[in-house]
Amino acid sequence: MSERLIFGLISLCLMIRCTGGNERCGASIRGACPPAWSQWGDKCYKKLSEKLPWAEAKQECIKMGSVLVMPQSQEETEFLQNNMYSRFWINCNDLHVEGSWMCQDGTTYVEYRNWKEGEPSNSWGKEDCAVLSPAGDWNDVPCENHVPTICQRPAPQLHF
Repeated sequence: MSERLIFGLISLCLMIRCTGGNERCGASIRGACPPAWSQWGDKCYKKLSEKLPWAEAKQECIKMGSVLVMPQSQEETEFLQNNMYSRFWINCNDLHVEGSWMCQDGTTYVEYRNWKEGEPSNSWGKEDCAVLSPAGDWNDVPCENHVPTICQRPAPQLHF
């Protein structure tokens, strides 16, 4: 037997013993998200109860060991809108260089874009943070706006 397989089996036994072999254990073996988090694909999501400015929203997610949500497909966007909020901040901004939008899933640059026609517009020279609108497309708005927030983190994985 390989060292990794033995370690994986020991870890599995410990996990079963720790949770008493009940249904929670079955969920954790499958890589389920923590309580109060929802899973889609290989990510866990949690919506925050209060509307926050963009920078505060980002910090609250970091405090929970997660990042501000950054949808990477229309399917992911639809899941979030159907199960979380119809409008929310996304981890996309042009705070450093006007017109150069940085959209990140954690520290990874995301190619996916879904700007509403005519956006980003930087109206009044004050729109540097992105929101997902109820229509499912993106708009740039002032970062000081108070907007619903969703945090994301990778779903736990067991490797044998």
